[in-house]
Amino acid sequence: MSKDTLIELMPKFFFIPGECKGRFPYSNGLLIDSSLRVLVDAGFGLSRREEILRNGDVDVIINTHFHLDHAFGNKYFPKAEIWAHVLDAPALRSTKEFLAYSGLDHTPDFPEGYPFPHGMPGRAVGRELAEGEILDFGNVVLQVLHTPGHTPGHISLYEPKEGILFSGDIDLSPFGPFYGNTSSSLEEFSKSIRRLIDLNPKVLVTSHSPIISDNIPERLKEYAEIIDFRATKILQALRVPRSKQELMEMKIIYDHYPEPQSLYRYFEEVMIGKHLRHLMGLGEVKLIPNQKYKAYA
Repeated sequence: MSKDTLIELMPKFFFIPGECKGRFPYSNGLLIDSSLRVLVDAGFGLSRREEILRNGDVDVIINTHFHLDHAFGNKYFPKAEIWAHVLDAPALRSTKEFLAYSGLDHTPDFPEGYPFPHGMPGRAVGRELAEGEILDFGNVVLQVLHTPGHTPGHISLYEPKEGILFSGDIDLSPFGPFYGNTSSSLEEFSKSIRRLIDLNPKVLVTSHSPIISDNIPERLKEYAEIIDFRATKILQALRVPRSKQELMEMKIIYDHYPEPQSLYRYFEEVMIGKHLRHLMGLGEVKLIPNQKYKAYA
């Protein structure tokens, strides 16, 4: 295979850079080419997919979570058995559950199929993964780390011999952590990032950024601080009473809404709502009459 398609991390273990540098709607992935041919996620795009298939069938796909930029490509590997964490497996099996997990069942103006034709096709999940499981593929052994927040069943995979961590959508992107689904958790996302900081891997591979091998704990801390930065902006805005809609107009999460704007406005609303509930739980924000919020300080 070409060096553009696969980058060797260790013998039989390869990084697959997604098309368009792994930016949505694509994602990076991994290939284990050992006694079994195993993919970690399948959102890397047509050119990578075709080259992988030219070299043989895929036996297993491990989905780090249920999002379409990671799991939509499953359907192009019909002989592969799907593995995923028990908490995300329902959303991979069922379109109805996918919509419920993401919250898109409550957004009637959402453009159907964008940017994935016919949406989530649904596949049987042959193995439900759990925290701490050891996946032994002979030449490559991976440990399952349950790192929720982005989704309930989001996982990272750790190769302990060389200290290689695939952290999925704990991705160190400049945008920062995404918790814009109804099933996402701001609090769990923060805990998961702290766990990976403590792990201190030698090499960090993510779904949407290049391979990282320097200053990994510091970069993860900076990524986590984006959550705090957003909270600070909300508290500053709530020095005067504002509704959630008024906060949304300030574009605290997104500096602009890409097309389709209805989708990204929905994500903004969900993420601001999670911050408001968190800040109210900390006693830093209160709900006052007329559905407006006000900071205590």
